[in-house]
Amino acid sequence: MAGQLEAEVLVVGSGIAGLMAALRAARSATVLLVMKADLAQGSTRSAQGGIAAALDPADSPAQHARDTRTAGAGLCEEEAVRVLCGEGPEAVAELIDRGVRFDRAEGPGSAYALCLEGAHGRPRILHAGGDATGHAIQQALGTAALEERRIGVREHTALVDLLVEDGHVVGAELMAADGSR
Repeated sequence: MAGQLEAEVLVVGSGIAGLMAALRAARSATVLLVMKADLAQGSTRSAQGGIAAALDPADSPAQHARDTRTAGAGLCEEEAVRVLCGEGPEAVAELIDRGVRFDRAEGPGSAYALCLEGAHGRPRILHAGGDATGHAIQQALGTAALEERRIGVREHTALVDLLVEDGHVVGAELMAADGSR
């Protein structure tokens, strides 16, 4: 990997977290997205379950949070529950805007097929392609990242070390699959 790459933000990993971080950072900065394998091979693609969010008008983030706390049997981190349930609908909307095609209900209309699963008091689970939700998310976000001109993608690249000066990260040492740095 001879040479020096320049970016304002370095994102390591191509799962949903890495791809969303890269796409959001690209709104205002140049981004270098690095991953150990192919872009399409992030761990998100293996996720078969759906995504829970209070999308139905009869549902609410507060109801979702209650169900989450009940399922957690007193072990939930309250701030995490607040963020997960409160920001869930907006996060799903962003996934849809990025091209994720969630399953629709059968029949007329365009409502999303919301399923009822364990611990939820209301139907609020979205799937994409049945049990292929993770694959659909990985594919849509990967495509969005490749189309974003402010994101540079480096597959088969490992983070070796962070370069730190005065307590601040100022760079990174990367290694390509062939061992070049």
